[in-house]
Amino acid sequence: MSRSFLAPVVAVLVAVSLVAAGCSSTPAREDRPTITPASPAVAPEPAVPAAGQVIPAAAGQGLAFDPVSRRLAAITDGAVVLYSVDGGLRETGRFATEGRANQVVPYGDGFLVAAKTSVMEISGDQIQRNEKVDGEVLSVAPYTVQDDDHGWALAGTAQGDIVLLRTSAAQKKITGPVEASQVLVRGGKVAVVDRRQASITEVDVPGGKTGKSLRVGRGITNAVIDPFGRMLAVDTGENQVFSYTIDPFMLRFQYPVPSAPWAVTYDEAAKLMWVTQTATNEVAGYALGSGMPDPKLRFPTVRQPNAVAVDATTGTLYVQSATGAGIQAIPTR
Repeated sequence: MSRSFLAPVVAVLVAVSLVAAGCSSTPAREDRPTITPASPAVAPEPAVPAAGQVIPAAAGQGLAFDPVSRRLAAITDGAVVLYSVDGGLRETGRFATEGRANQVVPYGDGFLVAAKTSVMEISGDQIQRNEKVDGEVLSVAPYTVQDDDHGWALAGTAQGDIVLLRTSAAQKKITGPVEASQVLVRGGKVAVVDRRQASITEVDVPGGKTGKSLRVGRGITNAVIDPFGRMLAVDTGENQVFSYTIDPFMLRFQYPVPSAPWAVTYDEAAKLMWVTQTATNEVAGYALGSGMPDPKLRFPTVRQPNAVAVDATTGTLYVQSATGAGIQAIPTR
């Protein structure tokens, strides 16, 4: 069900450095100019059947795959649902949340959940901990730098704070951008996405401050960081994808992706970036070995593909429908 296609013309690289956060000329958060964050396209009814296997599932907008326990986690209204994946998708657990959680990511042999006003850790078949955070928790990322008061996670809030959760000390709050929409971590280096300012900003967690910021098009929506420290950021508003390195903190490429791109993930074994296209109910895979995206694969998806995750061991791609059309498992190898 896959097909190759020609690479579009590469866009001209543009990077705009913003005023470094924390300096005397930086205005208060409430005084900074903001934009209305971009939204996915309202997807039409699919013109062709979805590739692979589709199982019934409630509408949702969050997926994560844990390679240790080999389970998939899906966010739905009021719950995080776990699935075993070997031998086909099968529900194995369900954990109630306060309304719809905002993000789920792999952690250890389970998951971390940005659950509105707390960060929830799911380990095995139970909630290991559920720590309250001041503000609405939009994002979460594992953070296990042992010389930093035994931190275990970073939470990003709608109020723009980055909060370090620690096992041996009180929480540490870092004043950040207007909105800490997503937190990206690799090897102790941290960056935060701000959808309301269309930016990515360095975060010095030990120093308790933010650093340089870079503009991301006109409407960054989702981002992921790969094992090489490349931050892959989707600019839905302008139909493009950006790549930044976290160390050094700089732009690497800007590339057009049509049809309202939204969710993004990275297959570290196949070295493929996967991006969903909400206007056409598709997911496309791009090789990044040359330094620029090289289109390789494309598959039809369930309607409104607003979330994606990948099992790098098998290459199976998982896509979640935001309209209740199910969860899709696509073999890509």
